[in-house]
Amino acid sequence: MLELLEPIAIFTHVARAGSFSAAARKLGISKSKVSTQVADLEHKLGIQLIQRTTRSLSLTEAGNMLYEQGEELLRDVEQSVASVHNLNESTRGVLKVGISQSFGTMHIIPALPDFMAKHPELSLQVSLLDHKVDVVNEGLDLLLTMSEQLPLGMVARPLMKSQFVLVASPDYVAKHGEPKRPEELVEHNCLVYHGEWHEHSTWQFKRGEDYCEIGVSGNFKVDNAPALKSAAVSGLGVVYLASYLLEDEIEKGTLVPLLRDWQLTNHLPLQAVYPRRKHLAPKVSVFIEFIKEHIGTPPYWDKNLASLYEERK
Repeated sequence: MLELLEPIAIFTHVARAGSFSAAARKLGISKSKVSTQVADLEHKLGIQLIQRTTRSLSLTEAGNMLYEQGEELLRDVEQSVASVHNLNESTRGVLKVGISQSFGTMHIIPALPDFMAKHPELSLQVSLLDHKVDVVNEGLDLLLTMSEQLPLGMVARPLMKSQFVLVASPDYVAKHGEPKRPEELVEHNCLVYHGEWHEHSTWQFKRGEDYCEIGVSGNFKVDNAPALKSAAVSGLGVVYLASYLLEDEIEKGTLVPLLRDWQLTNHLPLQAVYPRRKHLAPKVSVFIEFIKEHIGTPPYWDKNLASLYEERK
């Protein structure tokens, strides 16, 4: 069994890189050795792992299965080595973090100087993302995401759930009136988030025993949440908005809450996502705990909306 560990590791690098040449460069060995090791592995296992053509390669069903196991094996080895390498220097090195773009810009980036001051020997490499993320292939240690759709093989640790508010500008309300029930939204210009993987055009409401889902429409869709807020402030329409996007718009009166006695039942989760492994790297753990403490319970941005939430009860 031990004689299979090296070829499995080499095969995993080939599958990860998508070519023999790239895997050879990554491992610092010859392409011929990579090819020989993979061929020997297929011979010993008695099954084809890779389908080769002159221009590309693809994994067979068995190859995909072995690749998933190989990735887990390599992560366990890497984590074990990292854990014992220097116990007193566990938060040194580079931490690669991906963060949902709008949330990261508003609420995470401003807090990072405090985190770095607490961990001066740890370097941060941050990617602000607005696409579906492959944590492993993009080389991330951690992903902070608002998405509920998680990649296979990942661990998701919920950090908070963002509330939603229904808002419009005073100018819009003056011109078009204020809806008294959710059903009246079909008569209003509703601003809709429309991303590559999701369109939020069904809005949910609850009041006591009453529950309804309203299909809304309007003349403006966008794949950027802060742009929805800006459009609403400018008077374009009504928006069902995550509360983390609000700064002081309600306090200043540039946006006014609508349907105040109705609960908006959509709850957008913030989750810390990382590859499944037996031992979580200390640098990842301390970052997650810092973010959780920074956000607070309830999230600090919801404190100004406490009176609004109280009306919904």
